[in-house]
Amino acid sequence: MNSFDTIDLQLLDELQKDSKQSIKQLAHKVNLSITPTHERIKRMEANGVIDKYVAIVNPTSLGKNLIVYCQVTLVKHQETYFKEFEEYVANIDEIVEVSYIAGTYDFLLKLILKDMNDYQNFVIKNISQLEIISNIQSSFVIKQTKNTIKITP
Repeated sequence: MNSFDTIDLQLLDELQKDSKQSIKQLAHKVNLSITPTHERIKRMEANGVIDKYVAIVNPTSLGKNLIVYCQVTLVKHQETYFKEFEEYVANIDEIVEVSYIAGTYDFLLKLILKDMNDYQNFVIKNISQLEIISNIQSSFVIKQTKNTIKITP
């Protein structure tokens, strides 16, 4: 576990708001000079606190208006089935998140699709092709009331 002082926490907060800020801008916001600010960021990157930098795309700007959560149950709790499923879904672009979960279902998938027709095609051409799946239960997002990737230590 990493320990963070208030400046580290401020830097993490600022980088999660906008990672394209310059070191100079960040240094000004946390009241440090450029070199120590840069060193703190590099340390957090090296320690795995900062995993990567990405551009967050607005799905609707690409015509993707449907968010679906699919709960998937495999036919059997067997290591080879879990591995096969994980490898299969890893390369499907419409699936943006895969979580192995405890409870009634084995996996929770988050899909971002164009519309219901796109969802139907996705199920027919992708997910239903796997014989190791015994059940798929889908829920459709009507409205997102919070959507963030910000993590606070």
